[in-house]
Amino acid sequence: MVRRISVGVYLSLVVVACGGEDLTLGEYSTQGQAITVVMEQRIQALDSGLDFQTANADDVDDYWDRRVEARVDALERLQDLNPPATIADLHEQGMDLFSELVEGEKTMAVRIASFDAVTEPSQWWETAEGKSVLAVNEQILVLCNQFQAMYDATVARVVLSDAPWIPERMKEVIQIDVGC
Repeated sequence: MVRRISVGVYLSLVVVACGGEDLTLGEYSTQGQAITVVMEQRIQALDSGLDFQTANADDVDDYWDRRVEARVDALERLQDLNPPATIADLHEQGMDLFSELVEGEKTMAVRIASFDAVTEPSQWWETAEGKSVLAVNEQILVLCNQFQAMYDATVARVVLSDAPWIPERMKEVIQIDVGC
């Protein structure tokens, strides 16, 4: 079985477990995309809805409250995950980094709320807090590339897909463009 999933960020690799059992790599990918898409859509709607020509401090505070809420909601869903045993360590590293990202954005939101005037997003990322969040994003990119390599390695299994004596989990081929 070959699956093709195109996603834009690492977090699409993370999923919510069903019934407490380990997921297959394909289930992990598919369910992770669903969580990520919801989070990304929420953040994109916030990004496009904030007009800096007319925004006031309350608008910016609301933006950050809702952005952090979208991240926290996704993190809470991801923490109950039972990934396939073969990627449990990578998943745990990802959850640690995602938790760090959430905490960094919370800290960044507090910093931005302390500004006297509404500023442009580019100025947000120039703060010490913004630079810290960007550094975590760089670490996530490294881990994302590890996930991409792991998924790419499954493509070699396609030659075994017709062998009846090989367990289904070992035949699974996942073609994903993680978007690292």
